[in-house]
Amino acid sequence: FETAFTGVMKTVDESAKTSYKDLEEGIKKLSTTTASSKEEIAAVMEAAGQLGVPTDDILKFTETMIKMGDTTNVSAEEAAVALAKFTNVTGDGTANVDKLGASIVALGNNFATDERSIIEMSQRLAAAGKISGLTSTDILALAASMSSVGIEAEAGGTAMSQTLTQISKAVAEPGEKLNKLAQI
Repeated sequence: FETAFTGVMKTVDESAKTSYKDLEEGIKKLSTTTASSKEEIAAVMEAAGQLGVPTDDILKFTETMIKMGDTTNVSAEEAAVALAKFTNVTGDGTANVDKLGASIVALGNNFATDERSIIEMSQRLAAAGKISGLTSTDILALAASMSSVGIEAEAGGTAMSQTLTQISKAVAEPGEKLNKLAQI
């Protein structure tokens, strides 16, 4: 554990509210309430630090990723990387990542898709969705809808991003394109 926690100390700085002792205790407590070891949890926390998750959010972020890794078809480290990048693109920050994770799990449970597919599609849609004025939950819902009908992230994400961009341009410059889109 000491070796694993050294990785955390390399990527996470202490803050006025969160010390290394707090992080260490948080990891130990989390290891007793999840199916993950202290070393696995520390690895996720280290990755979160590398991705720029603020120190004061890192325990909640790590807990959410560990729980996603324990209960979905996405590993905790994959979830950490994907959701940190997603929140960077959408500008939401990581303070409410627990709600984001819960949304992904709820969508995976209620649509004919899985969490990995939702995450992959949402990453493809994030930038265009943000530019188009969609919220993070809008982007997740669109990703779940698309992946539940069998659209793959690589092709479908690109096509939908182009569509969202064209709609945004048409709305920004009202005229014939916007009228045609309204008819469609």
